[in-house]
Amino acid sequence: MIRITGGTNRSRLLATPNSELTKPTMDKVRAAVFSALGDSIKGAKVLDLFAGSGSYGFESLSRGAESAVFVDKSHEAYNAIKENAKNLGAENVELIFSDSLTFLRENTLKFSIIFVDPPYKLDVYESIVETLIKGNMLEENGIIVLESERELKLDESLFKSVRFYKYGLAKIYIIRN
Repeated sequence: MIRITGGTNRSRLLATPNSELTKPTMDKVRAAVFSALGDSIKGAKVLDLFAGSGSYGFESLSRGAESAVFVDKSHEAYNAIKENAKNLGAENVELIFSDSLTFLRENTLKFSIIFVDPPYKLDVYESIVETLIKGNMLEENGIIVLESERELKLDESLFKSVRFYKYGLAKIYIIRN
C-alpha cells in the first residue's frame, strides 16, 4: 500500500493492484511532483493514464483538483481505483476500463493536467505526447507529467517549458503547454 502525501486526504492509504505490471510511484516522488506543480493543481481537471492505483489522480483530488479521470486496462487496477474512490469518498471521479492509447484516440475532453505513468517496459511516451498534442487534449496552459525509467527525447520547441527531475530510477518530466 501507498499513501497520499498531502491535502485533505494526507496519510490515507491507497490499495494497489496485485500485479507485477504495476509499479506504484513512490510517495517521495509523488510529493516532489506535486511540490513542482504548486497551485496549478487547484481546480484542475486531471487525467491519470495507466492509472494503476490512481495515486496521481487521488493525490490531485486531495490537493484541490476539480475532477479526475482514471484510465487503465487492468482488471486489478480498475478494482483498486474503484476501492480507493469508495474509501476516500472521492467525488467527480470517472473510471474508464480501456487501453490508454485507445482512450486517447477516442477522447474529446480537455484536461488541465495529464499524468502519464506507463509500466517502464512500455515504450509509448513519445507517441502519447504526440497524440495528446495532435488531439488538442490540454487546456490552455495545460501540463503533462511523464514518469519514465529512461531519459526521453522530446521536441522541447513544441512546449512553453520542459522541466526534468531525477529521483532514483524515476525520471520526471513536467511539460507546460
